[in-house]
Amino acid sequence: MDTGWSYPINYLLLFFALLQFALLVRTFSRGFSAPATLWLLRFLLLGMCYDNLVQGSGNWFIDAPWYAAANVPRFVLHASVLPFLTLFGLSVMRAAGVALARKPMVVGFCWLFTLAALGWGLYHEVYLLQLGPRPALGVMKLGSVSSLPPVATILTSALALPIAAAVWKASGWQWFFLGALLIFVVNGATGARPWGFLAGNCAELVFIVSLLATERRFRPAHHR
Repeated sequence: MDTGWSYPINYLLLFFALLQFALLVRTFSRGFSAPATLWLLRFLLLGMCYDNLVQGSGNWFIDAPWYAAANVPRFVLHASVLPFLTLFGLSVMRAAGVALARKPMVVGFCWLFTLAALGWGLYHEVYLLQLGPRPALGVMKLGSVSSLPPVATILTSALALPIAAAVWKASGWQWFFLGALLIFVVNGATGARPWGFLAGNCAELVFIVSLLATERRFRPAHHR
């Protein structure tokens, strides 16, 4: 075990988990009543928090008999929640006044894309999941041994860009697009590198903040 890196990086992952938990708690500051878009972001935050908590605990518990099973919900939450970002984007486009978002063909495409991404993600990332050691920077963690990239995640992130661009053009709200662009570029550029998971965590944190700000900006008046 690389004691030179493990504890600082482990604590950094746990710090990310703490920040995400704090953001999750803050979304309930006005109670449990909220539109579906905010509930989606709550589940995203839950998944991100759990992911960092489990990975950050790996150096202490990776040999525990329960640790492998504790990793499975990471992939379940990721595969079952992230595809719905397309419908989040569709909802924001409508609230921003993007006329295209009300056309039946566009609505149908967004729903079909979401269902396809959901089905593929659950099949590839959950049903076919095989875990193996993925140590990096002294962090002893488990990950998928599949050589196939998370196609559903990549395509969902790519589709978020034109959706967010349409919101920016229609309303002048640029933060959705900038957050989506950041995470797409960072994950694409660093995903294969040993330290890519840290860069991805930073980008995820910025992205979820941009999504929370976007949801608040376009939230229906009766939910404010």
